[in-house]
Order: sequence, then structure tokens, then C-alpha cells
Amino acid sequence: MKPVTVLAPIKLAKGKTEPDLLAASDVFQNDFVAHEAGVLRRELVRKDDGSYLDIVQFRSAEDAKDVMAREMESEVCHRFFAVMDLEGAEDTGFELMPSLATYS
Repeated sequence: MKPVTVLAPIKLAKGKTEPDLLAASDVFQNDFVAHEAGVLRRELVRKDDGSYLDIVQFRSAEDAKDVMAREMESEVCHRFFAVMDLEGAEDTGFELMPSLATYS
């Protein structure tokens, strides 16, 4: 098994703020991500253009696919997604990349 990293772009939904995103992200982390053994680490970053990037490292591509499938059925995840502008998100998609090396 080789770890993979997912870069998930985030644009805020109209009327939502960075504090809204951070609050929803905290709940998503504590109530969903923390219970997913396939997730190795997660980081939320602000980009220079004012958008955000959720960077998630998984144990394997299979773990990433499994977790993302469970996200679609989770009310906790839906509340996190509610602060995002998801229009056109399916066009952007997620980048799933093999991790070459991970440093702490």
C-alpha cells in the first residue's frame, strides 16, 4: 500500500465566511475524519486567491475511494459541504496523487 494525497479545492458558498468554514471543518474533522482509519492526515489551507484547499493524505487509493464514498452518505459531511460553492466542482474534481515521501 502506498499513501496517496488528495487536493480538494474549496470555494465558499455565497454568504459563507472563513469562520463558517473553520467551524464546519472542525465538526467534519472531529465527527467524521477522526473515525476514518484510512486517513493519515488532513490540512486546510487558504490560497492567495481567497479560495481554500483541503489536503488529505490516505493510506492508499482504495482508502481514499472508500472514505469519499462514505462522505456522500454522511450528514456531518453534508453540513461541511454546505459552506462550499459546489457549482462546477465536479468539473474541477479532486487530484489524487501518489505520495513520494511524507515528512513530519
